[in-house]
Amino acid sequence: MKPPNDMGRFGDGAMSELDDWEFAGDDDAKMTIRAAVRYLLRGTTDGIRGDTVQEIISIVRQAVDDLPDQPDPFDDDAPGG
Repeated sequence: MKPPNDMGRFGDGAMSELDDWEFAGDDDAKMTIRAAVRYLLRGTTDGIRGDTVQEIISIVRQAVDDLPDQPDPFDDDAPGG
C-alpha cells in the first residue's frame, strides 16, 4: 500500500545532480546497485517484496529516461539520411 501522497516508499523518485556518483567501473556500480536492492528488500514479505521490486524497476526506468539524448549514429546530415 502506498502512502496517501502516492509518492511511494522511496519518495517521488526525482533525480538530481547529487545522484551522480563516481564508480571504479561497471562492476563497482553493479555491486552498489545489488547492495541497495538487498537493503530495500531486507525483511520484506512476498507481497511487499513484489511492490518494492516494481518501485525499484520504476526508479531504474526513470534513471534511463533522465539520461541525456544520445545522437543518432546514422544521422550524418547527409542528403537523404
